[in-house]
Amino acid sequence: MFIKPFTIPKHILEMEALAKRLVPMHPEKQSITLQAGNIRAGYDGELSLQYPLSFLPYHQYLIFHYIRIPDSNGFFQIDLLILSTNFILIIEVKNIRDTITFDEMGQSVRKSGDNETIFSNPIDQVNLQHLRLLHWIRKFEFPPIPIEKIVVYSNPSTLLKNRSNDSTIPKITIRKEKLLSKIEELASKYVTPSFNEEQLIDLTAQLLDAHVPEKANAMKRYGIANEELLMGVICPRCEAIPMNWSYGRWTCIFCGCKSTSAHKKALADYGLLVSNLINNRQAREFLIIDSEHTVRRLLQKEDLDKYGRSSGRKYIIDPEKLMFS
Repeated sequence: MFIKPFTIPKHILEMEALAKRLVPMHPEKQSITLQAGNIRAGYDGELSLQYPLSFLPYHQYLIFHYIRIPDSNGFFQIDLLILSTNFILIIEVKNIRDTITFDEMGQSVRKSGDNETIFSNPIDQVNLQHLRLLHWIRKFEFPPIPIEKIVVYSNPSTLLKNRSNDSTIPKITIRKEKLLSKIEELASKYVTPSFNEEQLIDLTAQLLDAHVPEKANAMKRYGIANEELLMGVICPRCEAIPMNWSYGRWTCIFCGCKSTSAHKKALADYGLLVSNLINNRQAREFLIIDSEHTVRRLLQKEDLDKYGRSSGRKYIIDPEKLMFS
């Protein structure tokens, strides 16, 4: 059962919006674009596990996507967490192409052609998650329960090599195709319940209550002013900017794409990067439309929550609602 379903975290949407909206010559453009691509790839890797996990017995396992919990050392984040009455499973997901080698120095090395890149060892990473989760659970005086952890490589083109001959690596590190059989293996190992149903529900509530989503605050982090953002509606086909509004629809002057709803993504970008409140004047400036009446109709069409009257009216932007409705 998916208790905390797969949804794309807001900080990823924010970074992607900034990567597209930042003026081309900005010194941080390349870095932000690369970071946005990396965190999107990470989410895509996690999302690819949704299908195999859907085959688990519905009432036997409680599945949480993206749990971020505060502790005495800050926050620790778990890509996927699976609870049962018999054991807990932490899943760290890696979506990396090419060849990944675990060497005798404890490194995780990616080789692509003649280039080698060193990554932090995911086994050390998941071991630390295990320790922090264990300490956090102990605060609630639950009975002891086994906590297992695995690292899942989700990309089908990844080649895994264990040059260190460390026997723990193949036990913890698997490919996506082995996920269900690994969970079945753990279920066979832990046949005696450690929790009853009430305790499992209590832990579920504690996890959901403790979860604190990451805030990118990318504009502030990179020192970017609103004036450095590109205004206008981005073409959904070729990503050119801006589209023109005429005769009740948006038209891209570069590829000819036409849309009646392309402004929704632009308003979502404004909500992610600038403010979750927008008035008619600010919307006209950001969408590059002169007509106050036209913008009022567009804002009203999206059924945005609002407050205030006449010229003082502000609309409340919900980026996820605009992007995925």
